[in-house]
Order: sequence, then structure tokens, then C-alpha cells
Amino acid sequence: MLPDTLDFRFAKFIERRDADIIPDRAYPNPQALAEALAHQFALVQPKQPRVVQLHPLRLGVVNWVTYAVRFDSARGEVVVTMNGVEGRAHVGTLDYRYDGALEVIELGGPSLRLSRGTRGYCVEFLPWHRQWSHSLVLAAALGLALAMALGSLAGWVGGLGYAVHVLEDQLGYLGSNLFWPFTRRRFDGLRLLHASDAIPNTVTVWVSLMLLLLNLDRAQEMPLIASGPFLGFAVLAPVALLIAIYARRKWRRYVASLEVERNRDVLAESEDAVS
Repeated sequence: MLPDTLDFRFAKFIERRDADIIPDRAYPNPQALAEALAHQFALVQPKQPRVVQLHPLRLGVVNWVTYAVRFDSARGEVVVTMNGVEGRAHVGTLDYRYDGALEVIELGGPSLRLSRGTRGYCVEFLPWHRQWSHSLVLAAALGLALAMALGSLAGWVGGLGYAVHVLEDQLGYLGSNLFWPFTRRRFDGLRLLHASDAIPNTVTVWVSLMLLLLNLDRAQEMPLIASGPFLGFAVLAPVALLIAIYARRKWRRYVASLEVERNRDVLAESEDAVS
């Protein structure tokens, strides 16, 4: 948990922000928000990125104005949705690699880092997250420090535990800055899963609990669990089943997205033919 603790307890609160996007109290509407965010892209200079914080609007104790932001890379537009109503503003060529809409909900929203790249405007989601804290170099340094202070076993456990967290995060969309302080930017994730996906989280928790149970049993003078059958039936079998279910769902979503993209291309060609 240490890498995320460093991010969510420290890095998040020391981030330097260049602008704040918040709904107008008198007349909150998605079009104004879309145009305000698009204006921030226009202010980006070469080698001078801007960090923009998205905020909800608090009207009362439990009354908030919330919205969602997404980036339509095909049209080069910022899209803001509020209460089912969309607002759009043109930006230009977008290089946006995170997936899905960004929800700006009660208590706070995400920040974005806007910069100019070779493929247009680059949009980085949560620029303070998975930067210096999610480094394999830092994992090695932690392992070395623990080994010097508590012994080699503590060093291996601490260093490898930290590294496993970093590498596991690399399976998602956001990626990590794997070799800080020698690199400055996050490496792209493998885009295999989302942090909110139920099955990968269930697999992680289940494997952790089963291994903890096995280790506690092995610490007894007379262990009661046979390691081989336990690992086969309590760990490998359910994990393989859950991964198969998850892979099937991902494949179906991929096929559906191809169909949507194909229909969009057909519609665009039809509109071009008519015009």
C-alpha cells in the first residue's frame, strides 16, 4: 500500500495547478464548462504544460452540481455532460490514452496535465499519481534500506512487495514512472484492465487471503493444510475460472467497440457523400 499512500496522502496535495474549472453558481451548464476547458488547451505553450483541476459545485450540505468530462479524439472535442445534457467545444488533435469518461463528483474531481506533443494535445489523467512513488528504482532502494536495517529477508519482502504493486499497476491504462529519478514521465500501461474492474480486484484479494492463510498454517508446529492441493483447488482453480470469465467479457466488449467504430465510419462516409 505504500506507493498509493505516498500519492494520496502527500503528492496529491503538493501538486501545482495552473487553473481551476468549476461550474458557474448562477447558471451551471455543460457548454460553459466545455468552453472553459477548451480555453486551457489554447493557453498551452510548447514545453510549458498546464495542470487543470476539475471541481464540482457545492450548493448545500448534500447538494452538489456534478458532471462528467470525456475527450472525443475522433472529432478533437471536449465533451461535458451534466444531467443528461452535453456541451462540446473544439480543441484540435487530441492524444488521450485513458479510457472512459471522467466523473467530477461530490467532494472533488480529477486534475489533468495538458501539453503539446508530436500527436497533438496530450492529456494526462491525474498527473500527480504514479509518478515518483511508483518507481522500480525506489522499490530497490527501499529493499536495500530495509535489508541494512532489519536484515536480508525484510529487504527482499519490502522491495519485492513494493515492486509487485508498481508492476501490477502497469496492467492498467494509466501506467507508472518505472525508473524515476532517471525518467520524468509515466510509461504507458498495457491497457488490460481498469482499477475499478471487479474480477481483477477479486482475484488479487482472494490470492492474498489464501496465501496469508497458508502462511499462518505453515507457521504452526503441526500444519493442517496440504500445500499442493490447497494451492491447486483454493488458488489456481478459482483464479483460472475468474480470469477466463474476465477475458471473455473483454473480448465481447472489444468486438462491440469494433462494430461501433465500423458503424461510425459508415455514417461519416455517408455524410461526406451527401455533402
